[in-house]
Amino acid sequence: MKINDSNTYNVKRLTHYYHGWWLDAAPAAVETFPWPSAAGYRPKTKAWLGTDGASLFVYMETDETDLRAENKGFGYVHFDSCMEFFFAPLPESSPQYLNFEFNPAGGMYLSIGTQRHERTKLPEDNYREFFNVITTIPDKGWNLEYCVPLSFLKRFFPALELLPGHRMKGNFYKCGEKTLKPHFGCWAPIDLPKPDFHCPRFFGTLILE
Repeated sequence: MKINDSNTYNVKRLTHYYHGWWLDAAPAAVETFPWPSAAGYRPKTKAWLGTDGASLFVYMETDETDLRAENKGFGYVHFDSCMEFFFAPLPESSPQYLNFEFNPAGGMYLSIGTQRHERTKLPEDNYREFFNVITTIPDKGWNLEYCVPLSFLKRFFPALELLPGHRMKGNFYKCGEKTLKPHFGCWAPIDLPKPDFHCPRFFGTLILE
């Protein structure tokens, strides 16, 4: 997979996990909406990525209202209010990427593959506890936090180490296909005529500090 530095995000290095670590890091703004949204709806959405070498920590927040969260377990959540993180851990040696997708109820979808089709679902038992999934719904919008253990990633990418300077590829997304205000937003721009998040050639670069 070719590395493209046109969109680059520096993954914060942590000595250890602590609540609110994202307040000390710069966000990736999900502010590109390549396709028409309902009434021009563009919820303000940000994503943060950090690592302590043993896990990847993900935090996302959005000011989306009129939330939809029909799926309460493992299954398709892109019809609901949804925040997503797709990434290829070893882009120089493997075309495979993972797609982590969540709704406000903590419903999740996760799979692995090289493209939209012929993907393998990864329904981890007790995924909420395994990935430490936390969703909160404040007065306006909703927030998402979870972590991805390196031991989990090494099941599919045995050579992976979350070391300083390592480069991954990925993208952050905000969508809601069947919400009151359908929308499709991304961090790294996607130049296609129709909504499609499964486009690794448009992934940005994620550099571990």
